[in-house]
Amino acid sequence: MVKKEINFSDGTRIFYEEENGILHRFIEYAYSPNEKIQLKKEPYLKELLDKQKRKYNAGKYYYLKKLQGLLYELNETQRNQLYNELKELHDKTGQEYDSRIINKDFLATFGKYWRGNEIQCAAFFVTIYLAMLDLEESKWQYPNSLGKTMVLKSCEAVILGGKDPKEAATMFERKKDTIPDDYYEPGYNSRYEKYNGYNGYDDDTIDDAFDGHPEATWNVD
Repeated sequence: MVKKEINFSDGTRIFYEEENGILHRFIEYAYSPNEKIQLKKEPYLKELLDKQKRKYNAGKYYYLKKLQGLLYELNETQRNQLYNELKELHDKTGQEYDSRIINKDFLATFGKYWRGNEIQCAAFFVTIYLAMLDLEESKWQYPNSLGKTMVLKSCEAVILGGKDPKEAATMFERKKDTIPDDYYEPGYNSRYEKYNGYNGYDDDTIDDAFDGHPEATWNVD
């Protein structure tokens, strides 16, 4: 996991904590503009607002569910635009954190999806960038994995395919650090039976990530 802590101008932050011996990425949202206005008028509400959940484990079960929630206010054109913007982010993501990606253009691109809360909206999409970065950085460990494309394809399944976030989150659960010895024996390993382990991918990955077109795997770097 890329352990990059990021603080935003409104107080929203991305940080890391260990739970049960495992390091997790969290996002904690600051007061929204409306809450700040409310507190000026009614400061006694601060204790109540502080009890509201602002901290979230920013893994795939969170950001895919949050993406689904955003879609209710988007028409088909806007959904396609959102996906295309995530595709551009995917294409820019390398194997190391690049601060130039998270700049004022990023805010303009992604901040518009939460009305009146542009900074927090952009911060949310930064968690998706970091998720892509996590998998791209670890490709040396899992050479047969799709890396950052796993995140993009899961997001695409929710945004364009209408897939349930929990289902989309488990699309790619078979990361392998080596190709199994029985890889070239489809009858022995049913995971590679349909496409004969084409280009190092199992049948489920080709069906889910490449719509059943094994030749498309050659476009994945």
